[in-house]
Amino acid sequence: MDKKEFDNFFKPYSKNVDNANKHGFWKLSDTLITQIIKDNIPVEIDENVVILDAGGGTGRWVCDLSKIYKSNFVIYDMSIDMLIKAKENIRNTNIENRVKLIEGDLRNMKSLKSESIDYIISIYSPISFIYEKEKAFSELFRVLKRGGKIIIMGHGFYNALASKINNYFANIKELELLDNKQIIKWGEHVPELNLFSKEIIENDLKQTGFILVKTYGVPVFVQPGSEDFDPKNATKSKISAALEHNDFFNKVFELEMKYNSQSTIANRGMNIFSVAVKQ
Repeated sequence: MDKKEFDNFFKPYSKNVDNANKHGFWKLSDTLITQIIKDNIPVEIDENVVILDAGGGTGRWVCDLSKIYKSNFVIYDMSIDMLIKAKENIRNTNIENRVKLIEGDLRNMKSLKSESIDYIISIYSPISFIYEKEKAFSELFRVLKRGGKIIIMGHGFYNALASKINNYFANIKELELLDNKQIIKWGEHVPELNLFSKEIIENDLKQTGFILVKTYGVPVFVQPGSEDFDPKNATKSKISAALEHNDFFNKVFELEMKYNSQSTIANRGMNIFSVAVKQ
């Protein structure tokens, strides 16, 4: 994706993305992601630890995680509009002294020294927006310290295929492209995106030099409604409405976490979330 296409997508996206988790589906998804991060990055890490949010956008995740972890953070993102919003969010959370913002390309993170990062997170699939994904994986490996851990997410291939068949009734040409290239286009104003199965993302990590720990699907059972993708967050799907009931939300969360890392279930995920270590 060229820079103009990238900016045209993320400029409006930056205005409303932080409000999405008010909906039940996205709240559940966020809660699952937070639990997976806590299961893989010890809460007891100290203030000298540095967590890189690769493609961290508006800083929403860093602001939330700063309440759990005492560490320092780096947000690395190519969208100036997202980073402007991140600066505002960080100021409002009063963590300016703990967060460094860097505008840059994940394929060439020249602003970061080799082996300078303790943990990497990458949430809601920045890697899906990068066509030369091998370069991004290589840079993430370079900046991570030995013994450090990466938790990285990509859009799920099998979930996307099912959605294009069942929800979009996609034409044969589109389905063949999706099947053969693992690339998808969701709409006119959405760029083409890389898709990942459990096997694809694990192979990408292994080829880079990482040692696999575990792969999750997020979520694996709950399917969003079309209303959950309203860019203005003005509509609400039936599943989001149902998830407003705490008992139902808690049971669904429990079932998701019980099965979402099982090898036969992870590929159901709307997103594929892999954990790996640099030895």
